[in-house]
Amino acid sequence: MGSSRRSTAISHRLRVLGLCFALAIGGWLTGFAATLGVELHALAAGYDIRAIMQIGSSVAFNVVGAAGVALTYLIVRRNGFDLPFALEFLRIRKPTVWDMLWIAVGLWGAFAVVMGYQVFIEFVDPFGTGGEGETHSSIEDGRQYPSLFLVAIPIALFLTGPGEELLYRGVVQSRLGEVFPSSLAVLLSSLVFAAVHLPVYMGEEFGAVLVSLGTVFALGLYLGILYELSDTLVVPALIHGGYNALVYYSNYVTYA
Repeated sequence: MGSSRRSTAISHRLRVLGLCFALAIGGWLTGFAATLGVELHALAAGYDIRAIMQIGSSVAFNVVGAAGVALTYLIVRRNGFDLPFALEFLRIRKPTVWDMLWIAVGLWGAFAVVMGYQVFIEFVDPFGTGGEGETHSSIEDGRQYPSLFLVAIPIALFLTGPGEELLYRGVVQSRLGEVFPSSLAVLLSSLVFAAVHLPVYMGEEFGAVLVSLGTVFALGLYLGILYELSDTLVVPALIHGGYNALVYYSNYVTYA
């Protein structure tokens, strides 16, 4: 009897893990399809302005893709949109002064995590790349057209951070946390978060790709821990958005 129960529990956990991977991949594929649709419509309408394409693509990817899949999951799970359940499940509440402190300190902590990871990778050099990773595709585009960085800053704050955190921390990590210990849920959701970023870091040198995915994993792990400690999605959402915005601003100052 005990063996049967353990087998059932393991099977249930594997199904939940598979569901979370499916949601993450589904969010990316839905966002990609929506992005392609926006770009094709913009081109068909005669628009060839990169800033407009950047706005349209980001809205499609983060709102339709990440946030859209997250909300669809919540609706399907409850057979309709149950707002009290959604707020409790996602841990969304009115921010407090302590939350603002979490965000202020946590934002700089995100940069400390990335720099610490980079120092470690350069020292160990496990992939033989000298610690060098691939550049995110949006950063590459922005370095050729620096004005795109200015467009990307508000998008990062209001769309990318909240949209991705809604799916990867709010839904994926919370759902995993229902069947796994919190620490393991954080770890697994970070792996999912890193895995779905593979397409934007694809390059010729696989070792460099792994270095970059390691950065994403480290950030995901950090955001997941903050989500558990602060017990509100607002904290990782704003830190994620703020981190991306500062990266874009730094690149704008450098390449403009």
